[in-house]
Amino acid sequence: MRLKDKVAVITGAASGIGRAIALRFAEEGARIVAADLNQEKNEETVRLIHSKGVEAFAVTTDVGQSASVTQLFQAIDGRGWNVDVLVNNAGQGGALTPVHTVTDEMWDAIIDVHLNGTFYCTREAIRRMLRSGTSGAIINLGSVAGLRGIAYGASYTAAKAGIIGFTKGVAQEVAKRGIRVNCIAPGWVETPILDNLPDRLRETMVPGTPIGRIGQPEEIAAVALFLASDESSYVIGQTISPNGGLYT
Repeated sequence: MRLKDKVAVITGAASGIGRAIALRFAEEGARIVAADLNQEKNEETVRLIHSKGVEAFAVTTDVGQSASVTQLFQAIDGRGWNVDVLVNNAGQGGALTPVHTVTDEMWDAIIDVHLNGTFYCTREAIRRMLRSGTSGAIINLGSVAGLRGIAYGASYTAAKAGIIGFTKGVAQEVAKRGIRVNCIAPGWVETPILDNLPDRLRETMVPGTPIGRIGQPEEIAAVALFLASDESSYVIGQTISPNGGLYT
C-alpha cells in the first residue's frame, strides 16, 4: 500500500474528482479527512471509505472562508492526526459569461473557492507539516483552462492559472523541508461541474479531444496517487495535465 497510515485531507470530496481521489487513497491505506460544503454527500463519501475498512471522517467546510478552513484543520488536530497529504480540489464552475458582464460577486465567488481556498488550506497544512518535521505532499487542482484559457470563463481561467503559479512558488519555498507541491491540470472530465456548460460547448468536447472521449474522475485520481506517493519523490512544482491530447 503506497499511502499506508498517511493522513490525506481532500477538499471537494463529496463528488467527482474529489470523491474518486478519496476512494483511491483509501484503497492505498490512507486515513481520509473529507472536506466539502455538501454535508450529506460528504458523509456518503466517508461511508464508502468506511466500507473499505479505512478510517475517515467528514468536515463540512467552505474553503473560500478562512475561518471555515481553520475549523477544518482544528478538527484534524482534535483527532490527534497529522497532515501528510493535502489535495486542494474543491471548486465550482459557474455559468460561462462574457467578461464585460461579470459582476464583482460572480468574480469573487470563483476566486474565493479556487484560488483563495487553495491558499487557505495550503497555509494550514504547511504549518502542521513544518511543525511535525515530516515530509508531506500537496496536490493542487488546476485546469487546462489555466494553461490555455477558456472563452467566457475569465474568472475560472484566472483562478486556475493562479493556482498553477501558486504551486510553483510554494514548491520552491518548502522543497528543502521535505514538502512536495505539485499541480494537476485536467482537461474535460465527467464531473458535476460540466452541468453548468451550455449544450453547444458540450457537443464539442469529444470531437475536440484527440483521444475521442472525455476523462473519468478515476483517471485523475491515478495521477493524484502518484503525486501523493513516494514514487514522485523528485517531482517538485510541476503541472501534470491529463487531458486526452486536448492541450500539449
